[in-house]
Amino acid sequence: MSSPAPPAAPPAPTRVRVSTPWRLALFGVVAVAAVEIGFVTTSFTHAGHLIQNYGYYTIAATFAWFVVALVRIAPAAGHGLPTLAWRERWQLAALIAGCTLVAALTTPYDYKVLYDEPVIQGTAWNLHFFREVGNYQHAYMVNGVFSPVTIAGTYLDKRPFFFAYLVSLLHDLTGYRSANAFALNTALMPVVLGLAYFYARRLVAHAAALAAVFTLGTLSLMAQNATGAGMELLNLAMILLTLHLAAHWLAAPDEPRLAALVLAVVLLAQTRYESALYVAPVALAVFEGWRRAGRLLLPPAAVLGPALLLPYALHSTYLSGTPFLWELHDSDTGRFGLQYFSKNIVHAWRFFSDASGLATASSWWLFGAGFVALALVLVRVVRALPQWRTAPPAAVALTLGGAGIAANLLLLQFYYWGQLDDAIVGRLSLPFAMLLVLCLALVVQRWASPRRPLAAVVASGAALAALTSGLIANARHSYRNILGQELAWESRFVAARPHGDRLILTGRSALVWYAQHVASIPIGRATVRARSVQFHLDQHTFSEVLVLQNYRPVGPDGGFQLDPLQQLPPAYVLEPLAERRFGAQLARISRVIKINLPPETEAPATPLAPAAPGATTVALNTHEPARSP
Repeated sequence: MSSPAPPAAPPAPTRVRVSTPWRLALFGVVAVAAVEIGFVTTSFTHAGHLIQNYGYYTIAATFAWFVVALVRIAPAAGHGLPTLAWRERWQLAALIAGCTLVAALTTPYDYKVLYDEPVIQGTAWNLHFFREVGNYQHAYMVNGVFSPVTIAGTYLDKRPFFFAYLVSLLHDLTGYRSANAFALNTALMPVVLGLAYFYARRLVAHAAALAAVFTLGTLSLMAQNATGAGMELLNLAMILLTLHLAAHWLAAPDEPRLAALVLAVVLLAQTRYESALYVAPVALAVFEGWRRAGRLLLPPAAVLGPALLLPYALHSTYLSGTPFLWELHDSDTGRFGLQYFSKNIVHAWRFFSDASGLATASSWWLFGAGFVALALVLVRVVRALPQWRTAPPAAVALTLGGAGIAANLLLLQFYYWGQLDDAIVGRLSLPFAMLLVLCLALVVQRWASPRRPLAAVVASGAALAALTSGLIANARHSYRNILGQELAWESRFVAARPHGDRLILTGRSALVWYAQHVASIPIGRATVRARSVQFHLDQHTFSEVLVLQNYRPVGPDGGFQLDPLQQLPPAYVLEPLAERRFGAQLARISRVIKINLPPETEAPATPLAPAAPGATTVALNTHEPARSP
């Protein structure tokens, strides 16, 4: 078994020399201008317009620059890592492959967060086809191309779009497929586990790192996100990659390493809303690198760093000025507040202490042993503070990154929708879970001995937790997601119908159907635009028009009644095709046979004023029926 490479003791100069003062001055100008434009002078409407029309090009340029920066430092990237023996490589590969395979086989591929993930799909669709950051409001198949057809076209969503951009790159390579988002997340799971292992190897030996990776890989939250279409695994991968680059920078500060680190944190800030918090720990790591190098290093990427963060600032300004995107509950007064803390702390305790796998996707072993490990590591950090100037680079980076992760979790406790035991919110604990497994690795390394094989104990605890609650949580999430089951059943039914363009009238959001390139409108719109739907029926624009409705139980004696919000006018003649129970409700799929509307009468002529002498009289068409629902 190989042991971790001994950390090099960097010099600790007392003064930092500024070798390029003009770059420092330029950095100050760029930073002030970015803050002014991003948060002060730009209105939220103009900010949204800028992101929607130019966001694709900014994220594409930043990502391309980041790839080039990684290629530049690649030859020296492994210098801080020990060489793995063949036995260790096979053990690692088998573990990562096994965890990924179990996740894929035990957790259904479906949307885990409705309707966030279909919105991300729509944004990726627009990035792929139109290079525009936005989601469609109303779309049809027009001349063989599924396109937005309303005057408004698309709207800017509140979610950061780095994940959607990566999905759009897959669309560019393979053609549009809604499965690309799921494929990207499945591919990201082994990437995350590999990054976690190699960061642990910067600190501990192989056995401790392997036990930590196994604990993370058997977490139900990892499996659920690996088979979903959300951005959580990309966020976790970018946090780990930023930690690696921070440790790499601190080990031997130079401009290429700093450029890669700055570009990584810029992309991390555009992965999730709260991930901009990690800019502060990275800034501290940059300062420490300058101190260790004895001079101020400012590559072009660092000088332009504030400008590269401008899209995040503009997006934040847009979101702050668009309250309907906040999705507040009726009793909420704002997105953040002290009033949410006491309630959220109780929910957090329920999440971390849940051992059943029935209510949450938590892990009683990870969070039980992990909190103990975190406390022990914090004690060591406090004791080692006097020697911080010569601390190993990986330890410094983890301390700063861990502080950012803790701040992230603390901020969530003041958020109006921060209840961790909520099936939707629990995924936000993934960065903290990753921090705990690294703390477990450190504890195993510190106290391991032939008489106390803690690595085996940690791995055994993770296996027991996976068998007793993890696999249950994997299956249970699908059962708890009643709406997801219903949408999946409807999608399968429609996919089995004869091929053709069809229109879906749904009581739910149309976004799920847009991701499948199926035209759809809400039932409420079909109610007020019945004549337009009739026009399409008469013209055979669609092969068929299907209606998706829900029936609620009447009472304990049985029977169902149609949800009033999904009631179509009596003029619609429907033919039921299929129905199925989901929980207490009944879902029904019907086909529109015809719409019995009275003949449309001509609008009364409007008397025209006498024309002035010599004037030309112009006939006006005062009534034009709508042609699109």
